[in-house]
Amino acid sequence: MADWVYLCRVEEVAEGRGRTVEAAGARVAVLREGGEVTVVGDRCPHAGGSLGSGWIEDGEVVCPLHRWRFRLRDGRCETVRGHDAHRYRSKVDEGGVWALL
Repeated sequence: MADWVYLCRVEEVAEGRGRTVEAAGARVAVLREGGEVTVVGDRCPHAGGSLGSGWIEDGEVVCPLHRWRFRLRDGRCETVRGHDAHRYRSKVDEGGVWALL
């Protein structure tokens, strides 16, 4: 059963960027754009690049290895259909980022 797990402080994630966090046996990317925080699986399904090391453009996280793009709102891959990133339920509580892992 999944539990809410603390990942980091919001201010530890730069606007328009991501950060990789390991928690509860999972490696996730915490992404921040426009005051919103999104948590997805850190591994790009194409070549295993770290999405937490990527950047955000037009509401999508861009993998730093080969520029594959994933929508923040649902994890859907915009580069090759069917290769989506898993998006976790997340919330910000008193400045802390939490995800259901």
